[in-house]
Amino acid sequence: MNKKSLLGLLFFTCIIMIGLYIGADYMVRHSSSETTKDKSYALEEGSTKEDNINDSTDDVTVDDQAQQLIEDENDAYKEILAKAADNILAQESQQLDNSVNDMALNPAIDSVTQESWLTNEGEEALSADSTKGDVLSATADNVSEPQLIYNAKDVDYMSYIPELIIDSELEQTLDISNPDISIDAKAAILFDADTKEVLYHKNPVEAVFPASTIKLLTSLVALDWCDEEEQVTIGDEITMIASDSTRAYLKEGEILTIRDLMAAMLLPSGNDAAYAVATYVGRKSLDNMEATKEEAVIEFVRLMNKKAAALGVKNSCFKTPDGYDAIGQYTTAYDMGLIGIAAAQNDTITEISCQSSSRNIFVSGEDVTWTNTNKLIKQYSGQFYSHAVGLKTGTSTIAGRCIVAAAECDGKKVVCAVMDSTSTGRWEDAIALLKYGLEKE
Repeated sequence: MNKKSLLGLLFFTCIIMIGLYIGADYMVRHSSSETTKDKSYALEEGSTKEDNINDSTDDVTVDDQAQQLIEDENDAYKEILAKAADNILAQESQQLDNSVNDMALNPAIDSVTQESWLTNEGEEALSADSTKGDVLSATADNVSEPQLIYNAKDVDYMSYIPELIIDSELEQTLDISNPDISIDAKAAILFDADTKEVLYHKNPVEAVFPASTIKLLTSLVALDWCDEEEQVTIGDEITMIASDSTRAYLKEGEILTIRDLMAAMLLPSGNDAAYAVATYVGRKSLDNMEATKEEAVIEFVRLMNKKAAALGVKNSCFKTPDGYDAIGQYTTAYDMGLIGIAAAQNDTITEISCQSSSRNIFVSGEDVTWTNTNKLIKQYSGQFYSHAVGLKTGTSTIAGRCIVAAAECDGKKVVCAVMDSTSTGRWEDAIALLKYGLEKE
């Protein structure tokens, strides 16, 4: 309970106490007055002077007794009211102590609206807001509502990241003759997509943030649960996104196929499409098409973490279907590389993500064209790489500029994950890594 609420309750209690005190005083005085009137009436009905004197004396005695009765009653009421006040204050104090303890355990705790916990990422514009809230770690079977970070300066998000796991298997995988490739990214990795051999790495098991590259995982989960031509009616789940989100500009009531929604996620990086997919698949998994959008999204995120674990991911925790910065959400270049390999081996994802633009005619009749945010596959972008075959960009305040990219030449396919790079660096980093991978004997 906050200070304003506590002060208000104490003020209300004082008013009640005063009211009870006045009422008690009035009742006792009224009773005393009636007693005095009765006695005076007896004197007037025929008494001697002596009797008057005696009765006067008795009248004084009655007044004293009445006053004493008033004082006794007042003291009793005061004692009762004091005890009641003490009890109320003790309860309020305990609630206040509990609130303080909660804040000590969760320094970022505060009230969050339902709308605020599901806002999303701006692809090319870095998000500038922050969230607060207590955090429950997400695993494949333990997922809570995400607490999104709108202003990284307000949240010590790194304190929510556990110690990462580097087991003997991972050590052996990373034990390579690492080539000298200069890149801007904070963390990066290059894989042979067919053998999963690591060809290059830089801080591969350091905590980074996925941003919209996570939509590759969202797409993989969607294809696990749905046919490409399965139809989805857009609902109010698209209102969960923030005003600064990149979007496919979907509208409630429109009917799209799963493939349409994947194009909406992978090309313009539509956060609205990510939540439409998450809500539909989450309800399907719950076997409850009446589940709320919040329940469905939580279920979908559980499926995401479960899918990631099945791909060999060990040092990631995903909280949102679109990758928006959230407390407790993190990944590594190595883990995103594994997700990238799975995406690069999926024909539907590569067919969609290798397009510079896509025209889609919805089941409900709308005709839209989306442009890809990935400059590697756009011929006149200035960062075009002819062997690139997708996959997905990502940008956020904490994540920086990211890309999970794939390239193919002469039957050889490589995948790189470039995490937390610069605006131009992410393209140059990706091209340098992909070229090295394709040219390596």
